[in-house]
Amino acid sequence: MSSVKTKCVKPVPTLSGMRAMRGNPLDVVERLCIAEHYDYERLGANEIHLTLNSLWCDHDVSLRWSGTDESVQLFLMFEGRIPGGRTNDICRLLSLLNERLKAGHFDFWDKSGSLIYRNNLSLSGGAALKTEQAMNLLALALEAAERGYPACQYVAWAGQSPEDALTKTLIELSKQA
Repeated sequence: MSSVKTKCVKPVPTLSGMRAMRGNPLDVVERLCIAEHYDYERLGANEIHLTLNSLWCDHDVSLRWSGTDESVQLFLMFEGRIPGGRTNDICRLLSLLNERLKAGHFDFWDKSGSLIYRNNLSLSGGAALKTEQAMNLLALALEAAERGYPACQYVAWAGQSPEDALTKTLIELSKQA
């Protein structure tokens, strides 16, 4: 009898195989919405809209999955437009707010006069979104909105300086804690 040794080769996962196994990260967000009783609407495989309740108002949040970039993008847009003549003060306020953020950033979109908070979570290399990461992404957006929304209202509608508006907001938030 001849003794032939066979070699057993372990399968090595490929990046495309890992991506296929990962699934859609927005499925995790959808399950979180169900568990936390958030109002939400799934607009397709790669987009979900949900509502987060805050101290001041309800915030509409949009999350998008980009398989090409392997990232989850979050957008929280403030309702309403900024009155004319306040753009410079709003941009200064957003700069002050951005200095204090843990993650993400505020933008002012001049064409539409919209204020928006944006954040991005990279899942490159086939990483899967964990529930804790999704919860943190939403918590960071809500924390930013609870500072940004009232401060923007004080600048836009009460005519306060960006510094005074932020100080007043932070004082009010400390009273809520």
